[in-house]
Amino acid sequence: MKLRVGLIGCGKIARMHAQGFQTASDLAEVVVCCDEREEQAQAMALSLGSAEAVTRWQEVVDREDIDAVDVCLPHYLHAPVVIAAAQAGKHILVEKPFATNLAEAMAMVNAADQAGTVLMVGQHQRYVSDHRHIKALLDKGVIGQVLAVRVDGSQLLSDQYPPGHWLFSKAQAGGGIVISVAVHRIDLLRYLLGEIRRVASFQSNSGINVGMEGEDIAAISLEFENGTLGEGFFTFAARHRPIPITPKPFGLLILYGEGGMIHNIQGWHIYSTRIKEYSDGPTKLDIPSQDYAECFNNEIWHFLECIETGAEPVTSGRDNLGTMAVIEAVYQSAKTGQVVEVPSHIFEEQ
Repeated sequence: MKLRVGLIGCGKIARMHAQGFQTASDLAEVVVCCDEREEQAQAMALSLGSAEAVTRWQEVVDREDIDAVDVCLPHYLHAPVVIAAAQAGKHILVEKPFATNLAEAMAMVNAADQAGTVLMVGQHQRYVSDHRHIKALLDKGVIGQVLAVRVDGSQLLSDQYPPGHWLFSKAQAGGGIVISVAVHRIDLLRYLLGEIRRVASFQSNSGINVGMEGEDIAAISLEFENGTLGEGFFTFAARHRPIPITPKPFGLLILYGEGGMIHNIQGWHIYSTRIKEYSDGPTKLDIPSQDYAECFNNEIWHFLECIETGAEPVTSGRDNLGTMAVIEAVYQSAKTGQVVEVPSHIFEEQ
């Protein structure tokens, strides 16, 4: 029997999720689409064929014919919807960021643990085929111990959304560029390199994005538990053409190892003193990049497989507590002007 899914939130990112469920139509079916904007819900339902359209998320959570929900709502609504869904016995996929703060994230994990349901966070950069390939190379030690890493993420928010959009609200988004964009790369770095021990951050608001309440520029320094040092630069105030990187929708990634380096400028390149074929200088890697939508398809398939097998998702709610702890430490550092330790006890069951 197919898993019956309720899609809660029918905006831009939800369209990518809906396409993912369509590629897994033998395993699951979206039977109801929910958005407070009725026309959005109806449009999404129509695109999926026989799905119903509703405007109240509580109605979806309360339905007995729904096995799982996919939450694609503004950040501040993640916690109440996820907790209610868990208490109703639903499996849950929730878009990133997991929550607006660590306390909310921990409450969501506890609710799912108590209900015994799958809780997965849509950190889709872990499901990008390129990133999986790079992780495999790192795990094989092709550049040795990673000593340092650089990442970035740059956009112009006002080019994408009008003033008054909820992403401009510090309360509704949980912050600015850090919780909306840096969270992607921080989660990816945890996936590639392990846990982060300490952070420091400077943040500012440029004024370019009229009505933006949170930070739209952030510089972040990272120290990993294994000794790797990292830096990240993120901005919603980028009036320039992005650096030509691969895959296109994502940011810069440079990994400096004791035996070489990997970067994604104008394609993936590697230099390694340990592998002869990569030892003459930066060599372009033959990685068949997937379409942007494929990472969402991979994410949806993984969610459904975990429900079927009982396996822990790669981006489980409990794992993502580590990402949320780093985000919270980054904000604390910017506020206090101090280097901040990232708590490690958060992974313990409450």
